[in-house]
Amino acid sequence: MTKTKYNSVLVIDDHKMVANGIKLLIGDLFENFLMAHDGASGMSLALRHFPQLIVVDYSLPDTTGDLLVRELKYKLPKSHILAYSFTYSPDVIVRMLQSGINGYVIKKEDDEEFIKAVHLLMQNKDYFCKEARIHIVNRFTGTEDEYSIKHLIANTKFSGKEIELIKLLCKQMNTKEIGHNLNLSERTVEQYRSNIGRRIGAKNLAGIIKFALQNGIVQIDDL
Repeated sequence: MTKTKYNSVLVIDDHKMVANGIKLLIGDLFENFLMAHDGASGMSLALRHFPQLIVVDYSLPDTTGDLLVRELKYKLPKSHILAYSFTYSPDVIVRMLQSGINGYVIKKEDDEEFIKAVHLLMQNKDYFCKEARIHIVNRFTGTEDEYSIKHLIANTKFSGKEIELIKLLCKQMNTKEIGHNLNLSERTVEQYRSNIGRRIGAKNLAGIIKFALQNGIVQIDDL
């Protein structure tokens, strides 16, 4: 195992035994280990220390994980967020996914699964345990959003520039307008658009808009 230590991790879990167990499991991987037992104190610690990794439970005494993650992602966009919960309800997993998590591991998984997720997130990759992926796929089975399924399975990672381009596409800006907004040539905009469509399996603008709505990149009110 690599001797290189990561900088900091914050665990937000109302079960102190779980938080202490995580510290025993991955504490040696980080220079600084922080823990909180509710959303408010977790947010306070996050804003003081700006941890590289935040491990969040879904069920907290004062909030739900998806609401907390949305706030964390807004205020600490560079932090990687791993959902670690007993909850494997498809509704909860999808809500957490749409809130901006980078990974989801169910607490009944073994230690190696959790450690694997931590390392992948610290390498700027997303990771969803097998059961979470199965629930996500089952949730979308029978819909026409096959590109969403492909995205969720592959855990596609978009750059900030690509996310901004998706948002502008959803506002139905043309290539010239998008290029002006993002300081890109029209040719580059077309290349971005083609690449995005291919990666998510969307054949047209309607497909990109559906994908963006499904994954929380834009809201109905933004269109």
